[in-house]
Amino acid sequence: MVKKLKAWIHVGMPGTADAIEPALAHHHEALVELGVASIAQTPAESFRAAVEITRSHKDWGLKRNDVEGQWTKLVRRAQKSRADLVFSQPLLATATSDQIALLIDALVGHQVHVVVTTGLDDENDAVTRWAAAVRKPERLHVIETDGMDPAHVWKAFGKLVGFGTASLRLDAVPQAAPAVESLPDALRELEKLARRNASLEVRLEELDRRRRKLKRKLDEVA
Repeated sequence: MVKKLKAWIHVGMPGTADAIEPALAHHHEALVELGVASIAQTPAESFRAAVEITRSHKDWGLKRNDVEGQWTKLVRRAQKSRADLVFSQPLLATATSDQIALLIDALVGHQVHVVVTTGLDDENDAVTRWAAAVRKPERLHVIETDGMDPAHVWKAFGKLVGFGTASLRLDAVPQAAPAVESLPDALRELEKLARRNASLEVRLEELDRRRRKLKRKLDEVA
């Protein structure tokens, strides 16, 4: 009997300045060799997908067209690796039950597991919503991050998914610097800035796409 592939969805609660999302993108190629494919290959991709799922594009100054179809496109690309899938994005903590259902619908054929890392906010509501989506309790995992530095959280996450992190260091990973746990307000602001930065990347990509399209039209006229 063919073993069913798994899909691991990481939901990071606000306030932890989580390193998992950028680490998955940074180590994408190495992870594929270990049998795990990151659905997003850049933080901008994961941000765009999460914005689409949570329908929060207006909150980030984006248009619906900027994110339409992003999640399905990324999942289909990752499925070509024929490996277990993994995805991480803090915005998923705000997803409603209906939005979670849409996210999971794209993962048909995979055994979906959800990993929640605790933060400064109460995670009970988020855990309840995601637990209902995975249905079986053994597929919901919670990592208590209080007092843990990013490297230990990354290691614990890798152990759950099934890959070692000894060679997947956080040193060179953008946005993966250790957070100052005693300054919750500062952490929240850092996360807001990180999400704004990702939003700007999406908008710049769209402007570049339009510029190239215009250039092609001008070349045809010439």
